Amino acid sequence: MRLLPHLLTASRLVACPIIVWLLLTHRFKAALVVVLAAALTDWLDGYTARRLGVSGKFGVVLDPLADKVLLVAVFLTLGGIGLIPMWMLVLVIARDVVIVTGALLLRIVRGVRKFRPLTSGKVSTFFQVLLVLLVLIFAAFPFTPLYWLAKAALFSSAALTLSSGAAYIRKGILMSTGHWSGD
Repeated sequence: MRLLPHLLTASRLVACPIIVWLLLTHRFKAALVVVLAAALTDWLDGYTARRLGVSGKFGVVLDPLADKVLLVAVFLTLGGIGLIPMWMLVLVIARDVVIVTGALLLRIVRGVRKFRPLTSGKVSTFFQVLLVLLVLIFAAFPFTPLYWLAKAALFSSAALTLSSGAAYIRKGILMSTGHWSGD
């Protein structure tokens, strides 16, 4: 039973190629179902880990890694098939590259081992997930109101991705100079 949270997390990694294939073959309803199932496993792995008292470095690393791999895979595929504009795809990937590069540089140069996510980053990621869901829902059920909801999510997500990227750059600069007091 203690492996259950890790198996649920790993199932999101297994779901990635399935979702990509479903999107590439324009099976949007099936892709939406698998994405929703993956989202459910994200909640369930945390719930079961808390209920079973399972914690450790493996889950702490695997859970956000599975989330990020899934989100990036879906973004890349949706961008590749034209359901998300290329500029948004570049924005999302660029922000993640800046965050990872900054965290690695801080670790190498300053010995910083903890680079906790900012609230603005969590909000941005939430809106990125919302964007993906609304784009998938619209692709599966092409109704005009869903189109406008997806457009609103696109621009909200873009604004929040930009602002959180700027916040992470500021955090990195402050941490590199020893002036960060947020963690």
